[in-house]
Amino acid sequence: KQTTESPDLVRLIKRIVELWVTYIKGQLLMAVIIGAITWVVGSAIGLPGAFWLGLLAGILTTIPSLGPLLAAIPAAVVGLIEGSTVINVENWAFALIVAGVFVLIQQLSSLLIEPYIVGKRLDLPPLIVFIAVVVGAVVANVVGAYLAVPLLVTLREIARYLSAKARGEPPFPDTEPPDV
Repeated sequence: KQTTESPDLVRLIKRIVELWVTYIKGQLLMAVIIGAITWVVGSAIGLPGAFWLGLLAGILTTIPSLGPLLAAIPAAVVGLIEGSTVINVENWAFALIVAGVFVLIQQLSSLLIEPYIVGKRLDLPPLIVFIAVVVGAVVANVVGAYLAVPLLVTLREIARYLSAKARGEPPFPDTEPPDV
């Protein structure tokens, strides 16, 4: 005998999977945005190989905390060895400029762009996304920072489900689910 809870649980699991996929899509969008910004800014300051360094920055930006540092290192090394094709400064000074630019881009991304994009897609306020990532990083370092947001939305969905069940209400209102 199948209970009425089984379809609800299946729907809950499907909803949670949709949210995780949405989070991953948001991370990929962030990678494209950060890669493009890094490429454009790198080109503007005369960083040789700006496209490839932007591509690397985009890929590595999906690793919270550690990724931006890993992306800045090769860019600073290129700046130190090659210098700028635009700014007339010594190579060591250009390497510092490059490192500063990478840190600035990554900080703006982490503090402004990512909470907005990921939060909007997952129906979370940007401040909550930021706090979740910080708490996740404190609790479990890089893995915690990366998994904080999808775990938060998973817990939110489970809490909504259990709350509706406890009140005797249908756990999934008959409204159209938001486009995720």
